[in-house]
Amino acid sequence: MDPFYLAVTTDDVGMDGYSTPEHVRNLLDLWASENLTGTLFAVPRWDGREIGASAEYVSILQHAVEQGHDVAQHGLDHTRFQTGIPPKMVLDLPHEGPAREYLANHRDEIAAAHTVDKLRHILGTGRQILEDALGVPMRGFRAPCLSTCDQLFEALEAEAYVYDSSAVFQTTAWDLINDPDRDVAPMPVTRELFEQMQTAGSMWTWPISAEYTWYLKCEHAERFLALAKHDFEACLSAGIPFVPVCHVSPVQEGDAGQGFDLYRKLMAYVRQRVVEEGKRLVSITLSQLCAEWPPNGK
Repeated sequence: MDPFYLAVTTDDVGMDGYSTPEHVRNLLDLWASENLTGTLFAVPRWDGREIGASAEYVSILQHAVEQGHDVAQHGLDHTRFQTGIPPKMVLDLPHEGPAREYLANHRDEIAAAHTVDKLRHILGTGRQILEDALGVPMRGFRAPCLSTCDQLFEALEAEAYVYDSSAVFQTTAWDLINDPDRDVAPMPVTRELFEQMQTAGSMWTWPISAEYTWYLKCEHAERFLALAKHDFEACLSAGIPFVPVCHVSPVQEGDAGQGFDLYRKLMAYVRQRVVEEGKRLVSITLSQLCAEWPPNGK
């Protein structure tokens, strides 16, 4: 049977306000209960404190790696404009007002700071922090706030990262986070778009489908679940990996249990549909996906 690849991911590990050690453990327990292998994007340094200063985070992440999960790099300090400019869907979020104002007044200055040399230094600094703390290589990168620029991808190639996962298929999800009652149709997810998102060079791009569980409320859960099923079905039809993202604490800090419940319902649906299509579900890290894609060889 042909494989269908599912690569669950989570962002902001180690970032105060969006992650706690307890919440990381809870998420890993959910993944274990659903037989999922995932990728945890860790913030190397937050508010001047390196992640290696937390023995608790180090222990949790090292154990996660031992269990078959992967840890990848999520920026350096998770500042808004360090590696590029966030997409409009992110800047439109209610809490991004200061970032919108700063961008409006400093766009040229921000863009001028994104030289390949500076970005390589930022990447290398963050990578070294994580590798020193965890003792495992950092192969992948996801930009904080999905802030990218052409020079970032050039720098990632120069630093020999194996993959980047900063592109997004379903921008509609962020529109709904901003206004859950908005009348908006899902964006198409296609093999052609997947291929267009690949950059020049040897590095893979693994596009995120969307974030479906951001402080999820009961009254909005069905709409986000429907969107997640739509995106999965599109990936299944196109024969491309399904890469959802959640954020460590926000998936657990909406209405009680809604974020995890959405994932349980989604995974039940995914397992059923993959079998119906005569395929074999493979839950995989993004690093492993680099070695196994494309499934039938190039």
